[in-house]
Amino acid sequence: MRKRHRPSPLLTALVELVCNDFWRKLIALFFALLLYFYVYNEIRSTPQKIDNVPVDIVLPRELMDVDPKPHFVTLDIKSNRGASVSSSMLRGHATVEYSRYIPGKPYVLTLKPEFFTSPLGVKIVGADPGEITLNLQQRMSREVPVRVTFSSRLSNDYKSSLGSCIPSTVLVTGPEQLLRDLKSVSTRPIPLSENVTESFEYVATLDAPNGTTISPTKVTCQIDVVKNFEQRTFQSLPVQLLTQSGGKQFKTEFLSPTRVEVTVRGLAGSILALSAAEIRPYLDISHIDKPGIYEITVGCYVDGEGLDVKEIRPALLKMKITE
Repeated sequence: MRKRHRPSPLLTALVELVCNDFWRKLIALFFALLLYFYVYNEIRSTPQKIDNVPVDIVLPRELMDVDPKPHFVTLDIKSNRGASVSSSMLRGHATVEYSRYIPGKPYVLTLKPEFFTSPLGVKIVGADPGEITLNLQQRMSREVPVRVTFSSRLSNDYKSSLGSCIPSTVLVTGPEQLLRDLKSVSTRPIPLSENVTESFEYVATLDAPNGTTISPTKVTCQIDVVKNFEQRTFQSLPVQLLTQSGGKQFKTEFLSPTRVEVTVRGLAGSILALSAAEIRPYLDISHIDKPGIYEITVGCYVDGEGLDVKEIRPALLKMKITE
């Protein structure tokens, strides 16, 4: 009869140790290995500083950044030895919480490591600066009148005016403080020149104030061009006498001032070019054939086309005529 081999006491003890509460020991082993690999990875990680990492600011619809600009930070990271990490591989996304916004006060946004995305094997430790200060305001919209502007100018003989603008107001959306003080939105200058002599229609693009949006972005303007008439007054002009040529000669004596004031009207270009020497007021006494005291209407010659004498002051002058 063959003798049965018995297991050694040591082996039996090991089997009982493993089998006793097996699942708890397996879980403990799992976490021990996890801890080991974490510590091993930390030991092998190389600390680095990565400059110019962009941070995107996500705003709630109710708020606007009054001073929008790109934000960059320097990140402290740890990565596996030999791994090459650049700023283009990293990016931050920070969200502004509307519930933390206090009107009139800067909004301080604290940057946390979890705000940044990074490749596998790269751990974000911290950011420098660790905070971003934002100047936020409530977003608002309101209707604002359109103001038409012009570039250059017409010739002096013409002037322009706005016949209509469709639409005459536009919806502007922007920071509350800016919109509260905004009086109008200007068009980009509508071109004029000395060759323009007739009315015209023009589709003008609007210039949105910084930090705002407008709707619509263009308006249709009817520009009325008309002749530009002006008047100009010339003072203290000497009065000439018109006598009958070859007739009887009389002696003349003014019983009133010998100078007058003349107002001339015409196209602005001609009016501006007109000089006092080109205006000649006169008294026509060529029809008088006997001595006496006469009150005579003052006439006036003006050199230049399209010019009219609107007023002469005084309009009547007294003269004494003797033999």
